[in-house]
Amino acid sequence: MTDFIQIDEVRHEIDSTYPDPGTDASRDLSVPNNGYSHKLIGQTVEFLCKVWLYRNCEEVIRPSIHSSRELEDDDGDKWIRGARYRKIPEVTVTVFDGKKWEDRDSGPSNQNEWDVMNEDRPDWDQRSPVQWAENEDLSKIVNQFIETGMNTDGVVKAALLNAGWQPPDAIQTWINREAIENELLHEIEELFRLLRTQEWGTGEVVFEKPRFGHFRHILPGEGDFIVDDLLVDIKTTERKSFTNAFWRQLLLYYVLNDVQRELYDSETVSRSGRELFNGKYPEITRVGIYFSRHGELQTVDISELIDDTDRYEEFRAWIVDRAIEENRHAQINYSAIRGVLTEPYDYERQQSLFDF
Repeated sequence: MTDFIQIDEVRHEIDSTYPDPGTDASRDLSVPNNGYSHKLIGQTVEFLCKVWLYRNCEEVIRPSIHSSRELEDDDGDKWIRGARYRKIPEVTVTVFDGKKWEDRDSGPSNQNEWDVMNEDRPDWDQRSPVQWAENEDLSKIVNQFIETGMNTDGVVKAALLNAGWQPPDAIQTWINREAIENELLHEIEELFRLLRTQEWGTGEVVFEKPRFGHFRHILPGEGDFIVDDLLVDIKTTERKSFTNAFWRQLLLYYVLNDVQRELYDSETVSRSGRELFNGKYPEITRVGIYFSRHGELQTVDISELIDDTDRYEEFRAWIVDRAIEENRHAQINYSAIRGVLTEPYDYERQQSLFDF
């Protein structure tokens, strides 16, 4: 979806049809960025959001793993069952466990060779050489927190290691990594403290990493969380701007969710290529950005934005049609999908391409 949004024609369609209605964060910056890896901090904060939602929601759905909302023990998951018998899967903490070439005789033998191998792969099939292994002690700490709310310091350290941070004793270097780790831990602790004050972190059902049916041959995309009727994306930027880029991302997540719901209700569309979850996604009424360094959620009410159903359905049809054009090499028969999502909304700009 990220590459799709970069297409000038797509950006223009979004901006001209539904201009950015978002509001900037109003609070001052609470947790400055100490200059460490944006990816590391982002993955750490996302993990903490997951843990906090697991603690405060009644049910967790992981669409790439759970086949339905009727979660049974024989799904292969272990479950945390509190006094209210909440359907909460146990969390596994994985830590860095070396590179794949370190214990292999064949294949790439260093990072450069690995990068060369990836050059010949499409974006969606890029591979990482990093190996991960479960840390049972850290997993236990996190799952105990989900049950009891105790040991936030342990959860913060687990989140950092789960994101790929290697402790000082794991690397030989002249850099004072212990001092860096202390600064990192303090930064993450403050971000976690702000998160625990958020009202949106409590709900009935949370969808973790929603992929909206995973229709890769239409438009693949993966969000952060859906909490009841709210789709929320987590940001760790210092800036408080609700940017056009943020809005385009949220709007297309909403469209993908709507597409999943439409195709779910259709009896003519094959399930081929979909994620394991075979249920219907929830109706989203709000989309929002959580500015984690400001401790503030800014949302857009979809009902106020989409006040003309015909206009929206034509917009959705255009997005689907343009996405199919980008994926025409997939050699998929799109006739059933078009019958639901584009043909009922025929208009002058619709593409007239053979799909395969």
